[in-house]
Amino acid sequence: MAPKIVFYLFLFVLVVEFQTSFGQGGVNGAYWLADAGVPASDIDSTLFTHIFCAFANLDPQTNKVTLPSASFSQFTPTVRRKNPSVKTLLSIGGGTFPAMASQPSSRKSFIDSSISVARANGFSGLDLNWEYPRTTNQMADLESLLKEWRAAVAAEVTAALNGGDLLPIQN
Repeated sequence: MAPKIVFYLFLFVLVVEFQTSFGQGGVNGAYWLADAGVPASDIDSTLFTHIFCAFANLDPQTNKVTLPSASFSQFTPTVRRKNPSVKTLLSIGGGTFPAMASQPSSRKSFIDSSISVARANGFSGLDLNWEYPRTTNQMADLESLLKEWRAAVAAEVTAALNGGDLLPIQN
């Protein structure tokens, strides 16, 4: 029971931070599910500040992020036709997060591929849709994953700003 409470508290803190970090304008977000039958071109992106494109996959053998269809690669340019300032986030789902997060090498593979795939396809950010860790070990692994992911994203931003080497782009 304690891991669920801690995770929900963690989510609450993230949501509050996310909402307050944008100041007066607020955040209007939505998920677009690729297999729901609504084309991205039908989204009225003028209604949103952030749109989550769901769901990229996690390959359980390689621990790399993969896109399930070509519609993901066109998502950002499609929704930005109506609203050039909308932020798009690649939402990654899958039931193999506990195995991936349990080892430093598999976390690195996931992190590097998530950044590369997001950048290659024009996404502004990333979203992890892990339907809550179930054990204290999984909570610790999630903590490690998030810390390492944040450090990798910060390093990528610093490299981009300084004209340095970025992670190789993967499609």
